[in-house]
Amino acid sequence: MIMSMDRATDLANRKRNTAGVVSEDGQRYRKKYILNHIVPEKNAEKHNSRMCHIHDLECYDITYNCIGISVKDLVGNKSRSFRNMLRALYRAIVELANIQSGGIGFINFDSDIALYIGNESDAEIVEALHELFLDLNTSTRKGCENPYVTLNFGLDTSVNGRRAGFLLLDAYEKGDERGNPFIFPNLVFKMKSGTNLERNTANYDLYCRALSVTAKRMVPTYFNCDSISNAEYIAETIGIMGCRTRVASNVNGKEGVLNRGNVACVTLNLVQMAYQARGDMDVFYSILDENLEDAKEVLLHRLSILCERGLFGEYYDKRYYQGAEKKDVYEMLKNGTLAIGFIGLWDAIGTLMGCEIDSADIMNQHFDTAYGVISHMRDYTDKAAKKEHLNISLLATAAEGVTGNFAQYDSLNLGKDFTACKKGFYTNSFHVPVNLHINYKDKIQLEGKFHRLCNGGSITYVELKEMPGNNVEAVREVVEYAYHNDCNYIGINFPMDNCMECGCTGRIIGQCPCCKSDKIRRLRRVSGYLSEENSFTPGKRKELGERTCHMTVNFTGE
Repeated sequence: MIMSMDRATDLANRKRNTAGVVSEDGQRYRKKYILNHIVPEKNAEKHNSRMCHIHDLECYDITYNCIGISVKDLVGNKSRSFRNMLRALYRAIVELANIQSGGIGFINFDSDIALYIGNESDAEIVEALHELFLDLNTSTRKGCENPYVTLNFGLDTSVNGRRAGFLLLDAYEKGDERGNPFIFPNLVFKMKSGTNLERNTANYDLYCRALSVTAKRMVPTYFNCDSISNAEYIAETIGIMGCRTRVASNVNGKEGVLNRGNVACVTLNLVQMAYQARGDMDVFYSILDENLEDAKEVLLHRLSILCERGLFGEYYDKRYYQGAEKKDVYEMLKNGTLAIGFIGLWDAIGTLMGCEIDSADIMNQHFDTAYGVISHMRDYTDKAAKKEHLNISLLATAAEGVTGNFAQYDSLNLGKDFTACKKGFYTNSFHVPVNLHINYKDKIQLEGKFHRLCNGGSITYVELKEMPGNNVEAVREVVEYAYHNDCNYIGINFPMDNCMECGCTGRIIGQCPCCKSDKIRRLRRVSGYLSEENSFTPGKRKELGERTCHMTVNFTGE
């Protein structure tokens, strides 16, 4: 009998409450059952040996991952006041969050809500949005998680569209009743030349406002509509769902992300492959090819099982998903994506080359090898998409759960003598090792080249030592440098502690400097969203302790 070794919580966005305990126990039971009775034995063995992780395993035969959607899809055409629309929207979000396994991305939230703005004052709109945000930070998904909602905005240049964008930022910056930062929703500002990046463009002032909020709240993050990967699509049809998921091309129907999403995802352990290859690149590529093929096969198997057993009656009725009107699961889900992800590129390169990746010079020396690995994977997914006539993509995995899970397993088995195992985690996707002392420009230049290969989604982060505060130019400098270096999606990280008593926010060491309280919530970004540091998975906690800053900024207070 195949048994999963997964025991620890693999998601920071989960409360340890009664519902959470019951949910985790139920998930463990379902995962074991699915591995033993549904997943093909070879793929189940790969999952348990940490070579190929099957994400959302408990939902393997039930539902898909994530979706891009509009407000109108969820609340209908009924005439409503702005506040009533948001109340209806929240109810629909809760319902949708509980019938899928991943995130909900509103792709043009400013345009969506602009249609409902009437005679309300700015204060009334901010208050209504603020109430929505308070609700979204309540554990209404399975009773122990917040709905993972992403709001993309920034392109609407109409009067009400611009108003919606500014007031959205005002409501988010306000924080909760004590002024403490919101964790959800994730806000994503869509950067577009000719619309908001240049001083003479209609939404340049909105872009500047977004930067100022990022400098204090770490959110918004930034989606580059002009990158090589994104420029061929109409900007209003693409955006981010969840931590980095990107859905654009469609070999079976309408392109763009609206009413589509990622159906399923697996993540390959490049580091374990490197251990097995023992420095032989030919052997490594042979192992990689075998596992790419196995990854594709398990994704196709999952799609087949969903077509047999998936619970999609509500989608047929409400037509959230492209093709749902045909009332046939395959006709619907063929429009989604099947993603093959990867983790630990530079850990694998260091293992293969017999060196420690401890400087930008070493990375540049081995860059062609690293790029060749990811280019090879992208070539495979492109060929697989053509052969299967499905949207098979390459994802630079967020790796929240597997970063420590993979390393822990490997350290007990085949990787114990290798440097990559000893730190207790593997670095996400193609990211520069988190403990590498490197300036932000070198980091962005190195990572920016990989984004165009990862058509299933990717992100580049830059770590700052302190919260920038009013030093908005530091944030602009990073975001625009990443934009010009072809990064699809860009985030700024910095320590964001907040006092639960008085709302003081910044980097707080020990007690609050304002009220001396020791009730301090320490927020950090984990795999695309904000979370309390003490809820990080073990691997991510170790990673957090190793993170080095890439840019030092001078804080400018109020």
